[in-house]
Amino acid sequence: MANQENSPATSVPPGLDDNRGTKKRPAKVAPEAFLESWRSVLNGKEDPVRKLRPMLNAGFAGDATTDHISILVQSLRQHPGLAERIALSLAWRDRFGKLNSLSRKCLIELRSAFASSISFDQNEFAGYRAAQNVQTWAAEHAPKTPPFERDTWFRRFVVCLLKDTEPKVLISGLVTSAESWMSSSSQTVTKKKSAEQSFVRGIVQALSSPTISVGRLSLALSGVQAVDAQFQDMLSRESGLQRQIRTQQDEINDYETRVTKLDEDLAQVREESSQRNTRIADLTKSLADGQERYQLLDQHWRGVSDQELAKQSGSFREKVSQELREALLALDRDDPNLEMALRRLRRIEDILKK
Repeated sequence: MANQENSPATSVPPGLDDNRGTKKRPAKVAPEAFLESWRSVLNGKEDPVRKLRPMLNAGFAGDATTDHISILVQSLRQHPGLAERIALSLAWRDRFGKLNSLSRKCLIELRSAFASSISFDQNEFAGYRAAQNVQTWAAEHAPKTPPFERDTWFRRFVVCLLKDTEPKVLISGLVTSAESWMSSSSQTVTKKKSAEQSFVRGIVQALSSPTISVGRLSLALSGVQAVDAQFQDMLSRESGLQRQIRTQQDEINDYETRVTKLDEDLAQVREESSQRNTRIADLTKSLADGQERYQLLDQHWRGVSDQELAKQSGSFREKVSQELREALLALDRDDPNLEMALRRLRRIEDILKK
């Protein structure tokens, strides 16, 4: 079980493989022997990185405890720049290959300390503006001087950035931090080279050796490929956004057409309503005038009727009275004239019938 946990890492990049050209890997030893060899390498005069990398890659027999990890990390941090250089190779393997248990635990410990020291928070670089945010953050936090602090910050930032970061965010952060480092480096040449000149120079150097260097040629092309991938992704996003814009613009035009039609219908309805209101007002006025005329006519004809009725009533009374008197005179005598009285009464009857 322990041998599986500390199995050698795979997919090691050529530039970070300190065992390239050899087939034999360091043998696994006991933790005590491993730590003794570790201290011996650190106390040596040569650059310890080339020997410490394969040791971590091989691991040791048994489980890597918290005390083991603490001893290894503390010993690395006692040598300026060493912990950052070791962590860089581990972070690369962690993202693009595999790490054994010992290397992974050391990387977790170192990365946590690095993130705390530079105030790095992975959650700040999420979402659609993550690439812009990491550029702004790196430009604001990268130190300009002194050189050692600048180098240390740069390495720690890259170690932190390699963990679970989206490719476009990773590339944006690496480019911004590298440009910031180069702009403040005393080794930066006064005359800036164009991107074309730098790219062609890398290709020419790769082709100038007796045998074409695959590593140099791959290194020269890697940056272009990464940028080209981002550029193609940007073009794809731009094309998608343009399609969305066209679709939304069509929808907007359709809505505007509908709004225009509704405005026209509303104006027509308002015009018709205004005409109806005007017609209603005219009819109301006409009705009021008609009622006034009707009242005047009613009063007039009532007066005329009353006068005519009074006139006819007087004429009727006069006729009936006259005939009645004549009838009474015809009867009120010594020799009553019945025939005349009867004739007068019949005339009264005729008058009443009328």
